[in-house]
Amino acid sequence: MTKIITFAALVALSLDHAHCQDPAAAPAFEVASITPCKPGTPEPPMEHAGMVQFTYPGGRFRATATTLKFLLEWAYDIQPSQHSDGPSWIGTDRYDVVAKAAGNATDRQMKLMAQTLLTERFALKIHHEKKNLSVLAISLGKTPPKLFAPKDGEEHSLRVAPQTGPDQKTVTLRVIATRFSLAQLSDTFARLLGHVIVNETGLDGDFDFTLDLTPDESQHNPLDPSLLMAAMREQLGLTLKSQNAPVDFFVIESAEKVAAGN
Repeated sequence: MTKIITFAALVALSLDHAHCQDPAAAPAFEVASITPCKPGTPEPPMEHAGMVQFTYPGGRFRATATTLKFLLEWAYDIQPSQHSDGPSWIGTDRYDVVAKAAGNATDRQMKLMAQTLLTERFALKIHHEKKNLSVLAISLGKTPPKLFAPKDGEEHSLRVAPQTGPDQKTVTLRVIATRFSLAQLSDTFARLLGHVIVNETGLDGDFDFTLDLTPDESQHNPLDPSLLMAAMREQLGLTLKSQNAPVDFFVIESAEKVAAGN
């Protein structure tokens, strides 16, 4: 039996002092509703792994039981290590967000609109600086990478399909990527590995690929970082090495909770 979990990938975006952006010129949703969830609302499946269930086809944006922390990281394309903590509630209070943009907005446009939403509804104030952090550099291995050109008509997506055995326990997590870039792959797995991932392969564009994460006796968790790194090396022909590098860092100055009916 296969159960499909779909989650949005992250698209690279670099901004300076976003809170200083002219509100009159900032892209914004036509309509947007933010509803606080009841206390104790559980986190979405696999949120701890960064696999958020944001959907945004055709100019529509929906995020269920998400936090301001997750919205911030998604909108600005940053990892948990790339921002200060801010008020404690930004990582615990959950919200349902539904919004509509004019036309069929792109990923980048949706993220810019989400930034405006955070500024207007959560009164989020941040500033941007550089900080030296430990990163993982992704590079090509000794063999050609197993990345394939997308087929005509394919849509951008990343799915995780847990493959279960006779006892209904997960045997393998199959990651299925279509029309997906290495930058987006890096951002998606950065949370699992606990590091910012820098793409040094020199490969641009979108690809199709499949990655099987299969636990064994020594690695019981299919999302174990060492298992993921080994799978990327053996199945995709990509290697990861640790190094220090200056990266974007966001300091959260202030934010306000959103009340019901906003």
